[in-house]
Amino acid sequence: MCSYQLKCKICTKFFFLFFSFSTRIEVYGNTSSTNDNMSITAKEAFAKIPQKLHNFFIKYPPRPFSEYKNGPSITSDPKRNPFFPNKNTETGRWHSSLYSRRRSADLFKLAKKFGIQDLLPPTPRKFHEDKYVNKKWMQGMVQPAGRADQAELEEKFKKREEAIKNMDKIIAKARPGYKKLLKKRQERKPTWF
Repeated sequence: MCSYQLKCKICTKFFFLFFSFSTRIEVYGNTSSTNDNMSITAKEAFAKIPQKLHNFFIKYPPRPFSEYKNGPSITSDPKRNPFFPNKNTETGRWHSSLYSRRRSADLFKLAKKFGIQDLLPPTPRKFHEDKYVNKKWMQGMVQPAGRADQAELEEKFKKREEAIKNMDKIIAKARPGYKKLLKKRQERKPTWF
């Protein structure tokens, strides 16, 4: 048995496991339920995915059957990821990834249509929910500078009003000569008569 047939058998076994637990199979937006009237075999399920995904899963079997690194690795590593660059330890040079970012994005989007995106090796790009849900926010976006809560602002204004009302007393404590100025101000204050 050649390695191509072995990998194909591994993929069909996996798809049998995957589709036996799922209740629906999505084929380009159309859904067909796996009820008594519509039972599907592993080969049929594997045949229903697009040719791009079919060829990819033959070259690189899905995750439960083979593990892939989550980042760059060396070229001799059996777990190397086709979506990441790999380093040759003998020459010290980096080999570019076997699938470019655009091609990996196309594969991911195609697999997402069928609900099998979790079977692909980890990709360097972030998609959809991962991009926004697990995003590390900048500090200035989470807590903008100069924006205090309303409660803090109210307290601040109350303290300021009290300080303005008691300003003469505060200054008189600091400068004893200020009391004379206050007396003169009272004397000069105009009266109604």
